[in-house]
Amino acid sequence: MGSETEGSSFDSNCINCWSVPRCCSTSLLYSFAQRNDTTVLDEPLYANYLKLTDVPRPYREEVLAAQNPDGNAVVSEQLLAAGGHEGRGGSRPVLYAKHMGKHKIGLGPELFRRAQHVVLVREPYGVLQSFSNVLEPTQQELGYTALLEIVSELRVLGRRPIVVNSDELVSEPAGVLRALCAALGLAWEPAMLSWPAGPKPYDGLWADWWYKNTHKSTGFDAEVRDARKPLPAHLKPLLAETYPLYDMLSRQAIRPLTETVPRPLGMHAADGAGDANDDPVTAISSSSTPSSSAAALTRPQDGCQVPAGGGAHRVGTHVYVQDPRNEDVLIGIRDGVSGRFELVWRPHARVSVLDSGYMLGDGVWEGIRLHRGVLFLLEEHFERLWEGAKAIDMDLGLSRQQLHQLVYDTVDANGMSSGVHIRLMVTRGLKPTPYQNPNITIGMPTIVIIPEHKEPSPIPREVGIRLFTVHVRRGPPDVQDPGWNSHSKLNCIAACIQANKAGADEALMLDPQGFVATCNSTNFFIVRKDMVWAPSPRHQLRGITRARVLQLCHDNCIPIKETDFYVTQVYSADEAFVTGTFAGVIPVVQVDGRVIGNGGRGPITARLQQLYADFVDRYCADGRRELR
Repeated sequence: MGSETEGSSFDSNCINCWSVPRCCSTSLLYSFAQRNDTTVLDEPLYANYLKLTDVPRPYREEVLAAQNPDGNAVVSEQLLAAGGHEGRGGSRPVLYAKHMGKHKIGLGPELFRRAQHVVLVREPYGVLQSFSNVLEPTQQELGYTALLEIVSELRVLGRRPIVVNSDELVSEPAGVLRALCAALGLAWEPAMLSWPAGPKPYDGLWADWWYKNTHKSTGFDAEVRDARKPLPAHLKPLLAETYPLYDMLSRQAIRPLTETVPRPLGMHAADGAGDANDDPVTAISSSSTPSSSAAALTRPQDGCQVPAGGGAHRVGTHVYVQDPRNEDVLIGIRDGVSGRFELVWRPHARVSVLDSGYMLGDGVWEGIRLHRGVLFLLEEHFERLWEGAKAIDMDLGLSRQQLHQLVYDTVDANGMSSGVHIRLMVTRGLKPTPYQNPNITIGMPTIVIIPEHKEPSPIPREVGIRLFTVHVRRGPPDVQDPGWNSHSKLNCIAACIQANKAGADEALMLDPQGFVATCNSTNFFIVRKDMVWAPSPRHQLRGITRARVLQLCHDNCIPIKETDFYVTQVYSADEAFVTGTFAGVIPVVQVDGRVIGNGGRGPITARLQQLYADFVDRYCADGRRELR
C-alpha cells in the first residue's frame, strides 16, 4: 500500500476522488469496488453540500435524511477514522470515496492533509451536454473551480496532485488504471476493468436520476456515453469560462502505463529544455465571426481570395457553403511531448508558438473528404503522407492504423457523415528554442486533425474558373521536391498573390523549362481533339484526385497522355479543367484573358465530373475499410 509520507496521522489507504459531474466517476467507483482490498463510498458528503448551498434536487429530503449533513463529522467518523468504516483494517483496508468537487464546501483542512486525493476531470463540452439533460448547469454546479482549489491546496501541502483525464480513462482504461494504482501505491488488479451491469448496493439513492448510462455498462465503454450533439447557444458562454480551467487541470493528468517500455520523449532534446506546459501557445483556429457582407458568403476561404469588386463570375476552386456548426467542432490534437490525444473545442484548439510547423513550416499535411461516413481514398492520402514524412526524416510515432482510428474518432465525435473536409497536419513537433535543426526537437511530432462541415459550392463546377499564368515557377526536386505536400507553401502562395492581383481565381504555374506544370492549389489538364492532356508529373504534387481522373480516363476509353506542353497550347485547347480533393473536377473557362473553347464547361469535363462523382459514391458505399 502507499507509504505514510505525511507522518503517522497520514492515511494512505483513504483515497478520495474529486470530480466534475458526468465524468465517469461512478464507473471509476465501480472499478475500485472490484478490488479485493477496497471498500467504496458513493458521495458521502452530498448531504453536506445540499445543506450548505440549498440547491434544489428532487431527492433532497431523502439524502438529508439518509446522510449526516455535517461534512466535517463525515470526514472524522467515516473517512479518516481507522477502522471506522466496515471492512477498514481487515481484509479490505482501503477506502475509496467518490465525491463531486463542489461537495468540499465547508470542510476543514484535515481531509486534505491526512488522505490521498485524486482529481477526475473531463472536457467540458461533453460534461455540459450530459449534465444539461438533467439539470441546468452553472459554474458552481460543474465544480471545475472546486477541482482547481483542491489541486492548489495539495500543491501548498507539498503533494503532487493525481489528476486523471476521464476521456483518456475511457479510451485507455488499462493504461490509466495502472498509472493511477502506481500513483496511489496500490497493486494493479485487472479485475478493475469490468463489473456486472445494473444497479449496485453501494449506489447513492440518486442513482435513478444520474446512473442510467452507467448501469448499462460492464466497463469503461464509450458507447454508453451520450452521443455528441450541438450545444445550445445559451451554454456556450459557460463552455468558454470552463475550458481554461479544464485545460489547466488536464495538463497535469497522469499518462497511461503499459506493459511494454514506453518510447522515451525528447531523444534529441537539448538539456534543460524545461516543461513543455510552460510554453506560450498560439491559436490554430477560432470561431468565425459572421461577415456583414453578403459577398463574404461566396468568397473562397481556403484558396485565392477574390479582390473586392472582382465580379460575381470569379469564384475560385475552394468556394464552400459556410456552416455555423463549424464554430463548435472538436479538433483532434496529439501532443508530441505528452503523447496525449485530445478532442478540443475549436475556440480553444492551440499549438505552441515553439512548434516546428509554426516556426519553420516543418511538416506535411493532407486534405481528406468524408462522404457517407467514409474517409475517401484514405489509403492513398496516407501513402503520400508517410512518403513525405519519410523524405524529411520524420517519424510520426504511431502506425497508419492508429492514425486511421484517430481521424475516425475525431469525425465520429463531431457526428459527421458527409459534406466534410478534414485537414490532417503533422509537424515535427516542439522546439526548446527557435532553431531549424530537426534533431533539436522535444518528443514526437504534433498531429492536428481539423474536420469541417464544408460542402463545395456547385457554382465553380458549372460556370468554371479563370486562371492567370504567373512568373513564379515550380522548382526542381533538387531545390525543394514539389512532390512534398509540405507546410511550407510560400512558392504556391507567391503564385496565388500574383493571380489575386490579376483578378483571376487561381494561378497557372510553369516548370523551370517553361512548360505548363500545375496550379497553385490544384492539378491542371487540357483537352485537345477529344484527348485529355496532363502536364508531366515532374514538377507538381502527386495529386490523389489527378491520379484518379487519369485512371477514370483509361477505364472509360477517354484518350489520355501525360506530356510537356506550352501555354500557347492551353490557349487553343478545346477544354481545360483542374482537379483537387476539395474541388473535384472544375472547368477552366479562361486563361490569361483567352477564352478556352466555347467559354463554358466542355463535354469531356462534364463527363469526367459525373464519372468522378459516381466513383466517390461507389467507393464509399462499401463502408469503412481496414488499413493493411
